[in-house]
Amino acid sequence: MQSTCDEFLDEWNLHQPELVAETGQVRVWKVLSKHGPAALKLYRRPDRGNEAPGSALLNAWRDRGAVRIFNEERNAVLMEWLDGPSLGDIARSGSPDDTTRFLAETAARLHGKPTVRVQGLRPLDQVFTPLFNCAFAPTCPTLLPNDVLSAMAMGRHLLNSQPASVPLHGDLHPDNIIMTETGPRVFDAKGYVGDPAFELANALRHPKGMPDLVRGPQQIETCLSLYSKVLRVPKERLAQWAAAKCALSIHWRSDGAIDNDPEADLLNLLLCLSDQ
Repeated sequence: MQSTCDEFLDEWNLHQPELVAETGQVRVWKVLSKHGPAALKLYRRPDRGNEAPGSALLNAWRDRGAVRIFNEERNAVLMEWLDGPSLGDIARSGSPDDTTRFLAETAARLHGKPTVRVQGLRPLDQVFTPLFNCAFAPTCPTLLPNDVLSAMAMGRHLLNSQPASVPLHGDLHPDNIIMTETGPRVFDAKGYVGDPAFELANALRHPKGMPDLVRGPQQIETCLSLYSKVLRVPKERLAQWAAAKCALSIHWRSDGAIDNDPEADLLNLLLCLSDQ
């Protein structure tokens, strides 16, 4: 049985709940805790799914700009409240170049110090397993299956040639970083472990709501060059991970069989860039 907001208000001694966000997967309340303002994130499912390992990593990265986790249970997490716009909001308000720079600086801060040891992180091999078992709907456009199959082959090669594994946020993009008065703060980590070149692969698909920017050749080139530099990884390998992750996201949205998808053109573009 899933827990309710009222149960956690009592269990964790929280007060003044204000519902601030709601999606098909989670609800988020701003609450008052003994630590001060906090965010109570309650999942609609019995557990936190692929975000469960992320809390331990965020706490290990607290001195590198990650949000502080106060408490957690199977389907809930309590974290410090972060005031300020997300980097995605900054981009959508007209400053995408600032967002790109802040994101790169944040990634460098997370990965610039010696690797932390965190138990229970999910290997990239497990993350990508569903992609290798994907199916296609009869109505799927001809080009998309070919591109997904190419991304699958690319993903297998990347997984089989990973360098030394490092802890990964796993979903490091502009809408998972808040620009506070003290600088960027990271939240909502997946908690993966694997190739450092994967860390900013998903950022190539963001900011949300700016499809023309994301698909712009100059924007992609700027991101690949800057992100590969701060992570100290080959630019080509980062581009390949971006294509593989795009294909995985298409599969996640497919509900069992891949049909047409709004990112089909982006996948094709990333595949072309990864071959250069």
